[in-house]
Amino acid sequence: MEGITMFSQGHLTRGHGADPRRMTYAVVDLETTGLHPQAGHRICEVAVVRMRGDGTVLDEYSTLVNPGMPLRNSEFHEITDAQAAHAPVFADIAGDLVAYLSDAVVVAHNLPFEEGFLKAEFGRLNVSAQGLPGLCTLHTLRTQLDRYGYKQNQLYQLMTGEWMRGQHHALADARHLARMLSVLLNESPQPLAWAGPNPMTAPPLPRTGRIAPRTFGLRKGQEGWLANVAAGLPDMNPSPRPHPQGVATYRSALGHALEDGRIVGEEAHHLAELATAAGLTQTTIRQVHEQVLLEARARAEADGVVTSTELRELEKAARNLGAGHAIKDLLYVAEQEKARKNGPLKGWRIVPVGDSPAISAVMDHAVSQGATAGVKITKTVRLVIADPGTSDPKIDHAQQEGHRVVTPAQAWDVLRAASDRREAGLFADSGSAQAAARMRSDSAEQEEKRPWQSFWRPRELGAGEYHQRFVAPFEERDRARAAAAASSSAAAQAERKGCCAGSLLLFMATGAAVTTTLTHLWPL
Repeated sequence: MEGITMFSQGHLTRGHGADPRRMTYAVVDLETTGLHPQAGHRICEVAVVRMRGDGTVLDEYSTLVNPGMPLRNSEFHEITDAQAAHAPVFADIAGDLVAYLSDAVVVAHNLPFEEGFLKAEFGRLNVSAQGLPGLCTLHTLRTQLDRYGYKQNQLYQLMTGEWMRGQHHALADARHLARMLSVLLNESPQPLAWAGPNPMTAPPLPRTGRIAPRTFGLRKGQEGWLANVAAGLPDMNPSPRPHPQGVATYRSALGHALEDGRIVGEEAHHLAELATAAGLTQTTIRQVHEQVLLEARARAEADGVVTSTELRELEKAARNLGAGHAIKDLLYVAEQEKARKNGPLKGWRIVPVGDSPAISAVMDHAVSQGATAGVKITKTVRLVIADPGTSDPKIDHAQQEGHRVVTPAQAWDVLRAASDRREAGLFADSGSAQAAARMRSDSAEQEEKRPWQSFWRPRELGAGEYHQRFVAPFEERDRARAAAAASSSAAAQAERKGCCAGSLLLFMATGAAVTTTLTHLWPL
């Protein structure tokens, strides 16, 4: 098992090869209980983002993994023992993970790290995963870019101009790396080619569909707490069925949180925990939110009338749930009425004299822009509209009171001018737009930073140069770390030998069936 290589590593080169933009990639990130799988450290979270080389994301996968041991580095990845306890073990997710890695180039930032842990986990199941094509972006970017640092967060900021959010959350890191790969493939100063094995179909393993996805970057933001809960979950296609009891618990907590019309941070974090326990994805959590809103709408419409109070409650809930489409028709009518009442002709009271098509057309427009149609000539009248040659006591009365009487054609000009003045604002200036554009341009020039392409090496590093610069200086340190890890592993094995024999027998009984099945499908 030690000599088996899980990934056949290829390279992105300036030489000859396949067009990498036409290939499919499985971008992987792991969170682990430590740094050394040979010392018994385990995977506690895994995420995969499947994408095309043109940057199109095809599918996502993410779940916490129960490592079967206490997490002593929770301050690093923020995964708690309580979260891990309810997550599937690696044997439960092995088949799903293999499916997401199959028929793609597997990508990681420091691929050997991910490979070491995946080999160890599959090895515990007596499964030999080998021969999958792999790409290490750390190696690639060291080869192509001349930089002082190659940590993922440093390179992400350089290549995108943005800072990474949700570091040490597997899905967040996988999404960020997928974006970096897309930038590298599509915006490099020189075309890159794939020199490596073609994607292969991995032998299938039994799939359970069990997941416990952890959301990340939880904040209120402009979209609201729950929209960010959903955005941090994997966008799986198709999504596995969530746990019914977990969904029921989530819905109960959600209903309680919505009672006062707003979601606060503490409630959002609690709901995020429940979403993880229920195995919700972006698709399934949005389905739950939509169903909750539709049920509330049905209660509001039960008596045949949706009152203004009920509409406000529904609107608040829709905003919190990110499910405005479920009451879009109700909100559209309300918004149209609101827009009409607050239109640019708000405050205008207009009296039509007659009902000719020309007068009706101009009145319909005026009312849609916030004007009020009057019947009597009073002091509040702003305009009287009549067809040319019309004789009517209302016209005489209006002229006596000093009101303006116009034809339909003249009314259009008057109302358009009034609308233009209102929409221009109190402080509008003919040169303000040009001044603002100049300010934006000046600011952009001041903030312009050195583009990432300017760090492109004149020529890519060869294998010998790479080893001398990035490997040889650290070989002694790595040997010392490997020796320490082996010593720690031996101590851990000795401690495990003293464990309760009953626990060992129970593990052997429950693991035997899984091991037999997996070995049959993907033998050593």
